[in-house]
Amino acid sequence: MRRETAVILLLIAVVLLPMWYVALTSGTEGGGIGVGTGAEPVAVNTSSDLQPASGYLPGPVEVGVNQAGVVAWVALLGMVGVMVGTKRFLDRISHLDDSVVADGGRATVSVPPYMETESRRILDYVPAVSSRTGLLVVALLSWVDVSFAALLTLEGLGPARTQFLGTYAGMLFLSLALTVLAYTAYFVPSITVAETRDH
Repeated sequence: MRRETAVILLLIAVVLLPMWYVALTSGTEGGGIGVGTGAEPVAVNTSSDLQPASGYLPGPVEVGVNQAGVVAWVALLGMVGVMVGTKRFLDRISHLDDSVVADGGRATVSVPPYMETESRRILDYVPAVSSRTGLLVVALLSWVDVSFAALLTLEGLGPARTQFLGTYAGMLFLSLALTVLAYTAYFVPSITVAETRDH
């Protein structure tokens, strides 16, 4: 980790951690989740197969507004971290091979005609890896996508348990994002161009 990055993270922590501590230890409690009062859920229709309150993890009965805000902040910062990590992963994977052009040179591989014009030249071109490993990774992630989509559909048409629906939907979106990431890393070339502007 670079020194500048560490300093920025330290400053963010110094500002946010006291705020989060105050938020978690103060504020009014939220309303109850579900139907009825108390820790035990109340069945709405005992003859129905729907079990929205059923799950594999115990959930909180009440959530305060302050606590929900802290959770939202953590989720947003985590998303930013994932985006930064994704960008670095793509840069590392896509530059396994050396560039096939020098600064201001012309590509030694076939590129679309609009990539090189009188006012545009290719500064850097790194061909796609296109390895067998990438093909296997994309195929495996595609199978995972289909599996979680099927589980989500079956759960939605069946008991519709809230925790299972959330888990299957979250894993489906995550696997779809990883599929796009893997395809981009292994099968999309990296191209950097420069254009001459009049202004």
